[in-house]
Parts: sequence; C-alpha cells; structure tokens
Amino acid sequence: MKPLLIENNVRTKLGEMFGTEFTKGKLITGHDSKGKPKFHEFDLVSENTDIVGEVKSGRCTRRNYDLALVDCLYLSRIKAQIKLMVFTNKELYQYFTHNSEGIISKEIRPILVLPNDELKLIKAENQAYV
Repeated sequence: MKPLLIENNVRTKLGEMFGTEFTKGKLITGHDSKGKPKFHEFDLVSENTDIVGEVKSGRCTRRNYDLALVDCLYLSRIKAQIKLMVFTNKELYQYFTHNSEGIISKEIRPILVLPNDELKLIKAENQAYV
C-alpha cells in the first residue's frame, strides 16, 4: 500500500476511534530570532487541534527510526491534549518503543495502527494508552 493511502487509512480509523475528523495541518512549532513563526505540517490534526500526530510507515530501518525521532521533536513543540506517534509497521513500532525510552517526551504516545486490519492499538510499556 502506498504511503499516502496508508496515511488516509490511519486518519479514517483514528477519526472513528476519537469521534473527530483528522486532516493534515500546519501548526506553529516555534519562532525565529525575529519573532517570525516557524511551521511544521503534521499528518494528523483534529478539528479542534486537541489531537495532533505524525504517521510513520515503512520498514524498520535506522533512517525511519531517526525520522520518527524528528517527528517527536516537532510534536514536543506544540500544544495539544493528545500527541500521537503512529506506526503502521509492527517491527518499526517495537524498535522505536524499545530504543526511544527516556528520549521522547512522555506526552507523546507511540501507537501501532495496522492499516490492512481492524483498528489495532498496542500499548507501549511505560506509555499512556490511547
């Protein structure tokens, strides 16, 4: 399945779970030295911006792990009641949750959504459950 289709599938499934619609959205993640806002486009933004997340699909590689850490940096810079780091590959999810412990903000909830199955969320140890 192509990454764009996977993202759309995740948006739909999480939208059903949370009872809201998710879209891509640009949010302010900081300001430069002149006070100009800096933006980042997030994969999941709820209608009222209470829930924000990023989707990481693809194989379990060091590059995808590093990119997920960067996504978590952006998530840590915004205000939202729920911050999600969504994985669509079980091996990458397991690698990330094992290796990112103590690195990412405790506000960020890594979850696994398998795009071809019913919505499946797996709780990471020491992480809040969605």
